[in-house]
Amino acid sequence: MVSFILLLTPLIVPSTQTVTLEKLADWLERWRVEQESSLRLWKAESGAKFNGLEASLTTVKTEAAGIKEQDREQFEDCIGDLTLQSTDIRELLTIVGATQNATSQLLTELDTLRGRQAVSAAVQAGQVLMFVAYLLTTISIYFVKRCQKVREKTQRKEFELLEKKLLSNKAKRRAAAAKEKSAPAPSQK
Repeated sequence: MVSFILLLTPLIVPSTQTVTLEKLADWLERWRVEQESSLRLWKAESGAKFNGLEASLTTVKTEAAGIKEQDREQFEDCIGDLTLQSTDIRELLTIVGATQNATSQLLTELDTLRGRQAVSAAVQAGQVLMFVAYLLTTISIYFVKRCQKVREKTQRKEFELLEKKLLSNKAKRRAAAAKEKSAPAPSQK
């Protein structure tokens, strides 16, 4: 049934428009509502006509009792026509009933499609959330590695600074020790 609807879609919708399942579902829903309202209106009108015809038929039958024998053939022809019309109306009502059944089948298939679309939307939302989690994980790993590099760099600079201080302190101590050795002791003079 869905393939039948999809085949009819290019005939119903102009080719300049993009057809989505939501648009198609909305169009089918509007069409169903229009058909139901047309059906109700037609049933009301045909029911009134049918009741009117039946009332006319009963009126004619009561009046026919007083009709002369020579007019009886014309009267029976008239009654035959009314009976044919009521038969046509009954046939039309059966056709309308079949159309209503087809419409209800379309509605159930439309509900199925809506359910599938909702599941698809939920799956897509899950995929988006997983992608966002992946991006956040990648960004956090990048920042952690970047922070580690910066920390190592500052530690290296601090180590080099401490090493320079140590070397300068050693150089000062050596210079002081060399100065002490080269300076004569005050008691030797």
